[in-house]
Amino acid sequence: MRLFLLCLLLLWPMLNARAQDSGVANGVPAPHQRASAPEEPGAAKESTLRFEDFPAKIFQRKAAKNIQVHPNDSWARAVKPDIRKALKRGADFAGHFSVVLVGCGTACIAARMIDLRTGQLFWIPGGYQLDLEYYVGSRLIRVAWAEPSEDAVCVRQDFEWTGRKFVKRYENREHVADTTQCSELEYIGKPAQ
Repeated sequence: MRLFLLCLLLLWPMLNARAQDSGVANGVPAPHQRASAPEEPGAAKESTLRFEDFPAKIFQRKAAKNIQVHPNDSWARAVKPDIRKALKRGADFAGHFSVVLVGCGTACIAARMIDLRTGQLFWIPGGYQLDLEYYVGSRLIRVAWAEPSEDAVCVRQDFEWTGRKFVKRYENREHVADTTQCSELEYIGKPAQ
């Protein structure tokens, strides 16, 4: 019995800390489990990520001549002239990518990027009424778009290009009455300040 009490006494701080982390100690939820205060409507939390914290080495050679289009990619085949213009324009995102923006209907923009080194195409995340902010010297891309539905939502996201895929680093969703209330990003493709 003494051995049991001694073990319990020695293990008590660790058991208590674990109970607090799981939210069961004293009936009080752990800090990460507490419900946050409801946000005021229209008060969107801004991203604290900075473009300069995601540096990219800028590509200084000639762009690839061939565009790698998958045989089933009808969108890329349809906008090949726009992709060729993007190749000629040069890098404007993450050091060696050129962003291709193509209208796809009323208030609709489809976004891809082409790797100037290889000619490979990648989709850029986003949706309806897409708006982007990106820079040639940064791997961070800021995306704003509207999610049209009965309950319209304005979405603002930050993604980091890792070299193979986009990884979401920030997201804010704001419910609005109409998607026209979604604010646009201010500096599309301009040099970071």
